[in-house]
Parts: sequence; C-alpha cells; structure tokens
Amino acid sequence: MKTPFWLATFVAGIFAHAAFAASTTNLSDQWWNKGESGWGASVLQEDDTLFIDVFVYGQDTKSTWYTGAAVYQGVSARGHLIFSGDLIATTGPYYGAPIFDPGAVTRQKVGTITMDVDSVDTATLTYSVNGVVVVKSVTRQFWKMENLAGSYYGGFVYNLSGCVPASLNGPVTEFSAITVSQVGAAITISESVVGGGSCTYSGTLSQAGHMGTIQGTYSCSNGAHGTFTAFELEVNISGLTGRFTANNQYCPTIQGRLGGLRSTPY
Repeated sequence: MKTPFWLATFVAGIFAHAAFAASTTNLSDQWWNKGESGWGASVLQEDDTLFIDVFVYGQDTKSTWYTGAAVYQGVSARGHLIFSGDLIATTGPYYGAPIFDPGAVTRQKVGTITMDVDSVDTATLTYSVNGVVVVKSVTRQFWKMENLAGSYYGGFVYNLSGCVPASLNGPVTEFSAITVSQVGAAITISESVVGGGSCTYSGTLSQAGHMGTIQGTYSCSNGAHGTFTAFELEVNISGLTGRFTANNQYCPTIQGRLGGLRSTPY
C-alpha cells in the first residue's frame, strides 16, 4: 500500500523530535521482504534498543541465524530513525540433549546490523557477516487481523490548525466513552464526549504486522464532518491506542492521539 503524503510528513516530524526510541512507533514485530518469503527478522523493542533475530541461509543453503542488539543512534539527514549494533553468531549444545549446558554456548561477532526506519511500517535492514554485506527492504509481516471491538474509557487529544475562523485553532482534549464495532475490516467508532456531544467514525481497517490503520469519514453532533485516518493502532487486554489525522469544513489539519482503557477490568 502506498504511503499517504500525510503519513510521510508525520513520520518525518516525530522522528525529528524523538529524544529516545520509546517516544516513537513501537517497532516490535515480525519483519520480512514480501518478494523473498523464506527468511525474515524478528524485532523486539525495549526503550532505545532493538533485539533483532535474523534467520537466513548459509553458503551451504542450510538455515542459520544471527542476533544483534541495535541501539538507537539518532535521526539521519533524511529524517529516519537509525538503530545499529554488533551482529553475533552463536553455537551451542544439541537442543535434544537431556540437560542444556550453558558453558557450551559460544558467541562470536561476525559483523554489524543496522535498521534504518523510514515509516511506521517500512525500513531498510543492513547487516554484514564476515565481510559479506546484505541490504534488504523490509516491512511488517501480516498474520491475522486484530479485533478492535470493545468499549473503552479514554478520549482524543489533538491540535487544529488552518481553521476558519482562526479562533478554532489550538489544542483540544476530549474525555469520552468510546465504542468500537467491527465486522471483518469494517469499523465503526462511536464517541460520547463527557459534558455533551458525540461523533461517529466509519472506515475500513488495514493492517501491517500488529499495527492497524483505519481510513474513513466522520460526523459529529455539532455539525462538523470530514475524513480521517487513524494509524499506529494497537490493541491489547488493557485497551486501545493510536494516532490520527483528520479534516473538516472548518479546519484542514487536525492531528492527534486517541485511546482508552477497556470498560471491563477483567
């Protein structure tokens, strides 16, 4: 799916202001190259460090794997997040042995690994093994559509700009009860704002890895209506989080965050 212009702009913006990796998109996921099914990279992010497990094939065509702890290095001139570290080859005792012997494990640095992240869902993975350099474009690998349906208590925090009248410009915080209905990829979000007012958002869910994106239209009880894109959507046992961009007949640019805790504690 082609990256929309607003998303490219957004990514450049958050990367330019990222003080540390935990303030950016969660990169934990399974990553692959769609045209080269059979190898991949598993990424687990903790704060400013990515633990990357690369499973590939050696010169003998047999499966092999390498690992690396890639630490956040900063923002490149192109506005990309850069993570890099040593690449390690490991050997050890037979997995079927009755007792695992930690003393038989050996670790050897064979090169380096770098993950150059250019959007929420795409990156360039560069690694070297004993002088052989590999450069691959990778994306999050999709396995199964997430179920966002549920009732949440939370809200929306966003900023409006370019509005007419200009008095509408500025930050807004809405504490709300949020209900998400989902049938396949069809999503409806009903927002009931504390203190009065409501909005309904309808769109289609797409997914890259565990990250969801909804594109659609919305209308509110105060007459505001327009289009929206909610992205970087993550759902878990505790709740739902994400970011969004939107517009309406008064304000061409609306950007913010959304989220909520599930209304049922268990």
